[in-house]
Amino acid sequence: MYKIAVDIGGTNIKIAVIDDNLEIVDYQKISTPDNINVLIVDETHTLIETLIHKYHLDNPHIGISSAGVVNSELGKIIYTGPTIPNFDGTNFFESFSDLSTDITLYNDVDAALLGELTFHEYEEDNIFCLTLGTGIGGAFYSKVGGIYRGARYRANEIGYLLYRKLDETTFEQRASTSALKDLMLRRNFEYNTDVPKLFELAEAGNQEALDILHVWGDFVAEGLAQIQIIYDPGLILIGGGISSQGSTLLKYIEPKMHNYLPSDYGIARLQTTKLENNAALFGAIQK
Repeated sequence: MYKIAVDIGGTNIKIAVIDDNLEIVDYQKISTPDNINVLIVDETHTLIETLIHKYHLDNPHIGISSAGVVNSELGKIIYTGPTIPNFDGTNFFESFSDLSTDITLYNDVDAALLGELTFHEYEEDNIFCLTLGTGIGGAFYSKVGGIYRGARYRANEIGYLLYRKLDETTFEQRASTSALKDLMLRRNFEYNTDVPKLFELAEAGNQEALDILHVWGDFVAEGLAQIQIIYDPGLILIGGGISSQGSTLLKYIEPKMHNYLPSDYGIARLQTTKLENNAALFGAIQK
């Protein structure tokens, strides 16, 4: 039986048809509309409806992963901040009621962590997942309590940490992948916002690329140190598209965490997610 998974981010919307063996049989990606002239919910409805007709599905399970603060019980976006305009109050259960009565809605990082844990069993009992993308999101999982969402579904909104009055920026405004691209532009990087090229040149010893990554990596490490103090996780997973850099990414971040912690404090094991950028699609269809 096929399920439809949707991952709504600030930059792209991904949609997939997934079979019972957790294989993707159809996949599409579009740019996220401005949600003013073209609404995300309308564009997503059209994509899902097309796939339902294509595969002759009757009341399929539709799993949705979305940026923002999510009330999973009501199927509603309750807060998104500046990442996606005009999104607060969007109710997917109501908007998609003509397509299916079997719908799940998760915060995108919760979904990414659930997807990762569906495919990979980690020995650690407590895991924090941080995703670097248009913004920064977080999710916390324990084997005892599962995904922790908070009393008002606002737990782990770590992008808002570390507000700095000097330039009026938050953690995600300094340490997201979008922030890295902005830094590349400000430094007049010769390949503009080509992040893979940045890492490639840094690995080849290019000083300009190294300087950019060390500045940005320090911002990421500062936030991770706060997570270490608050949660004391056994494992910190880093996801998002930039996670495809694997251990190369971690070496610009992990050593710098110690600069923001007391001497000999110790840190969790750091690893990039194994599913890289499709984890949220698989997590969205979990129940």
